[in-house]
Amino acid sequence: MTRTIKFIEKKDVEKILGSIKFKRDNDRRDHALITVLFSTGMRIHEALALDADEMRLLVEEKGTSEFPIIGKGGKQRVVFFSRSTKDAIAKHLEKRKHDSELLFPISPRQAQRAIKKRAEWVGLGAWITPHKLRHSFATHVLRAGGNMRVVQELLGHSSIATTQIYAGVTNRDLLEQHRKVYD
Repeated sequence: MTRTIKFIEKKDVEKILGSIKFKRDNDRRDHALITVLFSTGMRIHEALALDADEMRLLVEEKGTSEFPIIGKGGKQRVVFFSRSTKDAIAKHLEKRKHDSELLFPISPRQAQRAIKKRAEWVGLGAWITPHKLRHSFATHVLRAGGNMRVVQELLGHSSIATTQIYAGVTNRDLLEQHRKVYD
């Protein structure tokens, strides 16, 4: 039996991000955090471990930037930050009101609550979590033509078997496309 992956459509993530008005202290932080999780596929613990000074250097680079992180099991991998992700980080860094070494000095639980709250505000429900953003990243990479091996590397999975849970999502997409042509 194949495990079903629940993921968020890009338009729904954009809806969440577009609803943030940057009036409260945590608005830029939440915007940057959601953007980082959705566009890099990082685990919440990986994102919360990002160093603010290293991110300051990263956002100064033009275009997409590679950045090494230490993931689950102490395994190093490279994640990629798009220009728009770096812009969100830069805006957060510009307005933050603390001197923490961490880019996001909050707990995983605080991050989960912030994301859940933002999703509920736009009517998407409480099921959206940091890990669902990771699932969404993987699903969108596959839908855009990435293969399982690419997704495995981007997510930092040791085994391709772990990445195979996303195969069902793309197989349904293939079936839907086939039906549009031949049914």
